[in-house]
Amino acid sequence: MKNLRSIDLNLLVVFDALVEERGVRRAGERIGLSQSATSHALDRLRKLLDDEILIRTNSGMEPTPRAISLAGPVRLALQDIQTALTPDRFVPLEAEGDFNIAVESHETIAALPQLVDDVSLEAPSLVLTVRSGSVKEILDDIDNGRTDLGLGFFRGLPDRFMTCRLMADRHVCVMRRDHPLAAKTLTMEEYLKAPHLLVSMSGAPEDLIDSVLADMDLRRRIAMRLPQGLAAVIALERSDMITTTTRGAARVFTRSSSLVAVELPFESPRVEFRIIWNKRMQNSPANRWIRQKFVAIGARAEALSKLEQDSLISKQ
Repeated sequence: MKNLRSIDLNLLVVFDALVEERGVRRAGERIGLSQSATSHALDRLRKLLDDEILIRTNSGMEPTPRAISLAGPVRLALQDIQTALTPDRFVPLEAEGDFNIAVESHETIAALPQLVDDVSLEAPSLVLTVRSGSVKEILDDIDNGRTDLGLGFFRGLPDRFMTCRLMADRHVCVMRRDHPLAAKTLTMEEYLKAPHLLVSMSGAPEDLIDSVLADMDLRRRIAMRLPQGLAAVIALERSDMITTTTRGAARVFTRSSSLVAVELPFESPRVEFRIIWNKRMQNSPANRWIRQKFVAIGARAEALSKLEQDSLISKQ
């Protein structure tokens, strides 16, 4: 690497976009450069780093191992520069750019729609991007600056992360309105025999409910696994499958579809969702503003859950 004074630091912005977008045209669109200007910048980067940066494969353009190894440090460096140049105050109406959120569980859908509404009203030029992933993926993305905040269960975090409580909730069972089990009190035998749909955004084969059942030497029959809630709603409406989710997520599902919720035939633990971020973003005005929004939304969601506890459950 050459002396820093001889490097055009704008090339780091181009590098970050190229590695993220895996293509010259898309990278240029992201940072507002023409395709020819982005291609010229890529040529300069290749000479500077003595590396191809992007290579063509059967699946499209992919970053080289050297580019991948540099991607995290470059993203963090750019983020540090941006933070240093950002005013200490945050004015939502004037805020622009992207804010990236990673979620571990589909059940955080109870908080996300309200966040979108609040941000659209108070910071209309701020773009929210929500991704899903495993705990490891989320922590890695927060580390390399690709993600600003994480939402999920999160236990035993490394010291470099900070966390606060989002909300807590209990589980219920959700199924189509005319399901044979919707018109009665659900028994443990019926619950275990029914085909279950597991919503797993991280790809995990089981979840907390399976652990609870295992402690009772019981096991449910998982018939399908899906990565996100919308597909789950469609699948539940068209089958005899049932799913177990939190009351907050069930409330979203039942309001937007013909699904209903019934009580579980066993006591489920109260699960707590948390917000996490890197310590280095603790004093970022934008990050702090979003965190405060989430905390307020979580408090409202819990209050609503208590008020609507009885009305959520099917009375058929």
